[in-house]
Amino acid sequence: MYARQVADRTLTFGVSGMLYRDGLVMYDRQTDTLWTQVDGRAVRGPLAGRQLELVPAVHAMWKEWLALYPRSQVLRKRGAFRSPYDDYNRDPRRLGITGRPNPDSRLPGKERILGVRVGNAAMAFPVRTVRAARLAQAEVGGLPVILVAAGPNLPVLAYERRAGSRELTFRLATDGGQSVLRDVETGSTWEIASGTATAGPMAGARLTRATAYPAFWFGWRGYFPATRVWQPPG
Repeated sequence: MYARQVADRTLTFGVSGMLYRDGLVMYDRQTDTLWTQVDGRAVRGPLAGRQLELVPAVHAMWKEWLALYPRSQVLRKRGAFRSPYDDYNRDPRRLGITGRPNPDSRLPGKERILGVRVGNAAMAFPVRTVRAARLAQAEVGGLPVILVAAGPNLPVLAYERRAGSRELTFRLATDGGQSVLRDVETGSTWEIASGTATAGPMAGARLTRATAYPAFWFGWRGYFPATRVWQPPG
């Protein structure tokens, strides 16, 4: 997800019909500049060299989202719900529209990952590994982050692991029958859905959402060849 503001101009976008490294290429209707989907970079046109600002978002199934945010409003679009890419998404052998080999054997090509990028640094968090571990804590480009998978029917949420100038380390805990985060440094309790400290010395503080980009491994690796892959400690 990206912000549509570039300098003093708000842009509207469409699909160009082109691909770049197997990723969709957008165009803006104001200048006809072409933009890549994966890193929001303008690659051709009057705004070439500009980059769209990333907006943190949660990639989830409806039941997962609803479990955390039951009062959500829903934008319903007209038309069929079935994606034309359903068959492609289910076939682990098909990499890219035209077919290509897996560029990096560290993960299967169609492994679903959440990618975190800070400056020139990138890290891929395999979703199934994060779900098995329930917590993934790492540092990407100097930014401490945490990915939380509190339960099988909850989405994976990503936050920066700092509040103000303090870097925090977290553990999962239970409070009133609900899964919560508890930081090691102060013992404060944090609500997972909002990243807000609800009890303890840090009460009232709020973690900043980290931008975690959902992708297939082969696509992420194609854009960020120097990416690291998160693995649980020990």
